Amino acid sequence: MRLAYSDTRHASILVLLHGFPLSREMWVEQLASIGPLYRVIAPDLRGHGQSESPSGAYTMEEMADDVVELLDRLEIKQPIVLGGLSMGGYVALSLVVRYPQRVRGLILCDTRAAADTPEAAKGREETARHVLQAGSGRSMIETMVPRLFGKTTREKHPQRVEVMLAVMERTSPQGIAGALRGMAIRTDRRGDLKRITVPTLVLVGEEDVISPPAEARELAASIPNARLEIIPAAGHLAPYENPAATNDAIVRYLHHLDWPAIPLRAPS
Repeated sequence: MRLAYSDTRHASILVLLHGFPLSREMWVEQLASIGPLYRVIAPDLRGHGQSESPSGAYTMEEMADDVVELLDRLEIKQPIVLGGLSMGGYVALSLVVRYPQRVRGLILCDTRAAADTPEAAKGREETARHVLQAGSGRSMIETMVPRLFGKTTREKHPQRVEVMLAVMERTSPQGIAGALRGMAIRTDRRGDLKRITVPTLVLVGEEDVISPPAEARELAASIPNARLEIIPAAGHLAPYENPAATNDAIVRYLHHLDWPAIPLRAPS
């Protein structure tokens, strides 16, 4: 699977995996602010953005393999710092567990390690069928807005909601259905968390109602070398809703990894 991607082309590498049903566009502020310091690569996962939308379920393992394939295509051999939000977090967990030698550090944003309950999996399948029959994900996306975005963003920054709505509406019905079906059958990774030994940053929006701070706190406590950062005035899309606080947390984490950044040029 050849993934479309954005790449800021510097030395130390940070790979960021978006959530559902978004694209690499959700990382626009990270590419702009962290990109000048580190090499930030943000792919469109299969079925999203400008990447292909094959038929069938997109398992988290397949999507993780797509990312590894992209790294190989870019001839990236050194371990990366890997970040993922929500569905991107599921993919990141699959990758770090199955390819631990490829990962130097881990950032888990507004995500969880548990698998879907049978009820949640059934709901995803029903939604996938409806989206394919309707030929559009619009009705599903509209119902997601109050859960994806925090109250602060919805009330004070409605333009941010509109921008991401447009991104989500460009996701094809086949891509939406494939991702929903893949998430419904994803592996429960809670038993694998103790095997993750790389330094891990767990980020969560203060107003996230999908993967709330209490769940993020449990996630961080289950990973041996993890710490939690709660992003204020943000919901489930914390890096997009409050990029300043998120970027600060990520850069501090990368600094603590003793990861070389690109030297800033002095004013001429």
